[in-house]
Amino acid sequence: MGLIETKAAPAMEAARERYQRVLRDYGNYPLTKGPVLVKNLMRGNRGVPGGMTDTSFVHPYKGVQFNGDLACDEAVERAEIPEAIFWYMMVEQLPSLDDLQAFKSDLNARLEVPGYAWDTLNALPVSTHPMTQLQTVTNALEGEAKFRDAYLDGAASGEYWKLMLDDGLNQIAWQHQVAAAIYRRIFGDGKRVEPNPAHDWSEQFVHMSGAEDPSGHLTAYMRVYFISHADHEATNASANTGAIVNSTLATIASTLSATYNALSGPRHGMANQESLMLIERVLDQYGGVPTEAQVTEFIDNLLDSGGVLPGFGHAQLRDTDIRFVVLTNYLATIAEVAEKNDIIRCMRLIADVAPGVLAKRPKIANPHQNIDFGSGAVLSALGLPQRNFYTVLFCISRMWGVIAQAVRARGEGKPIMRPISLTTAMVEEAATGGPEALDPYFQDE
Repeated sequence: MGLIETKAAPAMEAARERYQRVLRDYGNYPLTKGPVLVKNLMRGNRGVPGGMTDTSFVHPYKGVQFNGDLACDEAVERAEIPEAIFWYMMVEQLPSLDDLQAFKSDLNARLEVPGYAWDTLNALPVSTHPMTQLQTVTNALEGEAKFRDAYLDGAASGEYWKLMLDDGLNQIAWQHQVAAAIYRRIFGDGKRVEPNPAHDWSEQFVHMSGAEDPSGHLTAYMRVYFISHADHEATNASANTGAIVNSTLATIASTLSATYNALSGPRHGMANQESLMLIERVLDQYGGVPTEAQVTEFIDNLLDSGGVLPGFGHAQLRDTDIRFVVLTNYLATIAEVAEKNDIIRCMRLIADVAPGVLAKRPKIANPHQNIDFGSGAVLSALGLPQRNFYTVLFCISRMWGVIAQAVRARGEGKPIMRPISLTTAMVEEAATGGPEALDPYFQDE
C-alpha cells in the first residue's frame, strides 16, 4: 500500500459513510425550489443538479473551490505544484514536505511507459491532430489496467477505489510524457526526451517538450496552469463524460480517453485557442496594440455581425473567473516579459475594456473574463505558440481531477449513472397535460 493510499483511506471511509447516510436520511428530499422546466432540459440541463463530487465546486462569484474550501488563488499559492493539489483532493489536506516528496518518488517509480504506447503513437501519421494522438495512445494504455483484471478475478467493491488509484497514478506518470512526445513529434525533431526524476511533474513536461525556457518563466507558468485547470466540478461536459464512463467501471485509461474526446469539441476545449486567434486578429487589423476606442469598436462590430467574443462569460460563473485573476497575478511576476509582449498587452487591454462593452448588451448575463481568454496568450508569449496543441495541455491538466473524482466515486460506492430520457412528444405532453402525464415513465427507486 502506497503512502497516498494509506493517507486517503480514512477520507474514503468517511466519504463512503457520509454518502450512504445522506442517501438514507435525505433520499426523498427535494434539491430545487421549483420544478425542472422544459427549458432546463432543452438548454443542456442548465440549472438542474446533474452530478456530485467533493473534489471541487464552482461558486458563481468565487469560482472553483477545491474540496469546497480552497480557492484557486490560494491553491496556487499553497500547493505550488499539481501533485499537491491532487493529494489535497484525495486526502482532504495538503501534504507535508515529506509526504509530497514520497508521493513524487512514487510517481517517479512509475515513469517507464510501456513500449507499445510509443509504437502506437509512431504508427499514426505525424499530421494526425494532437488530440487524436493523445486519445489513441491513452486508449492503448488501457491494457495496463490492474482494475480490469482484479474485477474479473472477483475483487470486492470496497477495493475498487484502491485499484483505480493505482491505475490513476500510472496515468499521472505517463500522460505528460505522451503529451510531450506528441509535441516534439509534430513541432520538434521527433526525438523523445526522457523525464528527469529530479524535476517535479510540470518541470518534467517542459523539459521533455523541448521548449526553450532559460528564464524558467514557462515552467513556473505551467505549474500555475496545471493547478488552475486541475478540476472544475462534476458536470461540465468533460467531467460529466468522465464520470459517466467511469460509473460503468471502465478503467481509468478509458475514462481519460472519453474525457479527452469531450474536450476535443470546440464548444468545450478550444476557447483558449479561439481567444488567442482573436487577439492576433485584433493586432493584425490595427497594426499593433489598439487603443481602447478601437477595442470597443472591434467588439461592437463583432457582436453586431452575430459573432461571439471567446473567453468571456461562463455557464456557471457570474463574476470574473478566479483563474483569470490567478493568471493576472502570475503576469505581475514577469512584468519584464508581459510589458514588452504585444499579445499580452493586447490581451490585457481587451480584458479591461470588454466587460464594460458587453455589460451594455442585455442578453449577456456574465460579461466577465474567464481563464480561457488569457491562458493561450501567455502560453504563446512564453514559448508555446502552437494553438492546436493547447487542448492537449487542457487534457493533461484536467486529468488530475478526473482521476480524483473517479477514485472518490468508487470509494463512495456510487452506482452507474442513468437518468431518464424523454421524447419531444413526451415533453409536449407533460407541458400541456401536467407533469403527472409522465408518471408511467418514472420508476420509484
